[in-house]
Amino acid sequence: MNPLSMRLNRRQALGVAAGGAAGAVALRLGLGQLAPTSPGAAGAGGWTSPLGGQRAMAAHLLRRAGFGYGDGDLDAAASLSYDDLVDQLVGQTPDPLPVAADLTRHSAIATAWYAHMATTHAQFPERMTLFWHGVLTSDYRSAARLPLVVQQNALYRRAGLTDLRALLSAVTHDPLMMRYLNLDASTAAAPNENYARELMELFTLGPGNYSETDVREAARALSGLRIQLLDAHGTRLPTPHRNRANPQAYLDQLKALTAAGARFQGTLVPRLHDQGSKTLLGRTGNLGPDDVVDVLLEQSACAPFVSHRALTFFATPNPSRADVEGVAGQFRGSGYDLRALMRAVFRSTAFTSPAGYRSLVRSPTDYMVATMRALDRPQLATAAARAAPGMNQVLYDPPNVGGWPSSAGWVSSSSMLARVNFATTALTRAGHLPDPGAAARAQLDGALGGDTASALNAAGNDADRWYALLASPEFQLK
Repeated sequence: MNPLSMRLNRRQALGVAAGGAAGAVALRLGLGQLAPTSPGAAGAGGWTSPLGGQRAMAAHLLRRAGFGYGDGDLDAAASLSYDDLVDQLVGQTPDPLPVAADLTRHSAIATAWYAHMATTHAQFPERMTLFWHGVLTSDYRSAARLPLVVQQNALYRRAGLTDLRALLSAVTHDPLMMRYLNLDASTAAAPNENYARELMELFTLGPGNYSETDVREAARALSGLRIQLLDAHGTRLPTPHRNRANPQAYLDQLKALTAAGARFQGTLVPRLHDQGSKTLLGRTGNLGPDDVVDVLLEQSACAPFVSHRALTFFATPNPSRADVEGVAGQFRGSGYDLRALMRAVFRSTAFTSPAGYRSLVRSPTDYMVATMRALDRPQLATAAARAAPGMNQVLYDPPNVGGWPSSAGWVSSSSMLARVNFATTALTRAGHLPDPGAAARAQLDGALGGDTASALNAAGNDADRWYALLASPEFQLK
């Protein structure tokens, strides 16, 4: 049975023989094969960590600092020392997201973003945009029919590699975040505590490092922010209204405003802001929104908390206390410079140790973009957006304010089945395919478990070999 002629259901995925194209390997995706490799020994998948070799270290970094690579990319990366490669990647300047077909539809923004992640030469800024999207979360529903999703996407791409103070200040004034956590409805008379609480608990400090009094005082300091449409010079503009009889005219107006540099922005309205004295985490005064950010950055818990989030996303599911403290010390010492944070993460033992090899499960977005890059098929962006719900990661629709699950949290029989079906879609009518043997060496470092090697050897054509590779546990890991 050729797996490319059908979409698999659960029963078929469990029953297809490996001789066709990795049905047995697909079964293993939801089982114990998704496990980290032990240093210097065969891991649960039957492979040995190659980390330590210059080419393997380059591939390891490219997979995690970006999404994927071709042979030429890997050759160029492997020609540099590891430290120089880290500096080169972390120093990348982001490419702007191409204009989406509809600035008010999150699905159009997601499709444009998938295509951008699959084509940009500056992959690291996109990886960081995805990271902040999962940490400083917002929901597309809060945008209504305003272009707030694409605006936040641009914000994380622009500010996500500056410094933490600038990023947090921008997020506090970001209209999508303001709507998502009700900051745009907070007044001196009735301060809303939602954003204040999540800013401390999920974004900067973590539980146990603030009190309920601090939440109330921060909410007072954050009161009075309202969303306004400003032109490129900061002058307020009237908000366009959607004409149901002529929706295209509304979209055209938004595109023209955006092209001219107009943006929606949170602005402090003095008459709605609590002007009284507040005491937040030991500081007293007539505090405002940026003062709240400054107070949080002064707390000893801030650098370790953010460093832990970065380490678990980029390096290992369970960083040691020493790894967290080492990265946090460099981060704090840099003045919360976000590029310094990432250089510290990529040079940490948690990242470079052989034990870190294949210790992370690719997120659905990561998996689909890596597939598009491996096959050189960025035109799969629309298919990726359609497949995302089955994998439980719809961009701009996180399960809650805590963001997306991490690593093993992505593993379930249904989501893994959706990945196998995406591989089927990716290979259907693919035309010319890259050499799957070369891909096994480059994409998987030649470090294959016995079952995957058998499936690749038994496959009768290149499409089936690619299916075996894309459905393998090795490709789900990074």
